[in-house]
Amino acid sequence: MTPLLPLVAAVFLAGYVLLPLLGVPYAGPLAIVLACATLFTGRRRAGLTLAGLGLARPAPGHTALAAGLALVIGYVAAGVAVLLATQALGWPPPRPGRLAELLPGNLPALLGMLAIAWTTAAFGEELLFRGFLQPRLRTWFGGGRGAALAAVLVQALLFGLAHAYQGRTGMLVSGSIGLGFGLLYLRQRTLWPLVVAHALIDTVGLVTLFLRAPATGTL
Repeated sequence: MTPLLPLVAAVFLAGYVLLPLLGVPYAGPLAIVLACATLFTGRRRAGLTLAGLGLARPAPGHTALAAGLALVIGYVAAGVAVLLATQALGWPPPRPGRLAELLPGNLPALLGMLAIAWTTAAFGEELLFRGFLQPRLRTWFGGGRGAALAAVLVQALLFGLAHAYQGRTGMLVSGSIGLGFGLLYLRQRTLWPLVVAHALIDTVGLVTLFLRAPATGTL
């Protein structure tokens, strides 16, 4: 395991756990920003390029097709997870948290959350979990096919735990999407299709909440 991995993980966990205790708003996105900044700084000092994180210059045609595949994988994984959780295990649906109160009919809130969805959520989470964590775990596990699959499973588990605020079903859904995306990244070795698919999935969810406006039509 490279020294940069525990450093980035420590920065992310510190922000994720401590910032809410200090009353800092948007602690989750801020923790992702801090972790990404630590990652970029560390790699720059080591003379490493962004291509090693799956951020090589994208090919538009390939990116569009792969993003479509990732979108299908994401929705299938989420659908299976929801059915398993709610029908087989009897768990409640995912919790949207404060978004259920803030977003319905509130256009400024929607635009703000979309900005977060396309930056810290889509780009930041894919970078940290798939582009950075997954290959480092594979190396730590010894390399090879078995190590690659173990790395995919572990990053998906951690990705699900990072969405604990959505409840048990939300964690299972996020972890399932992370599993599908991890397998796709293992094959494609590029993050851009996953970033696009992640952003589109979040966008659909946010717009759906926004359209649940109060009956009075007030914002």
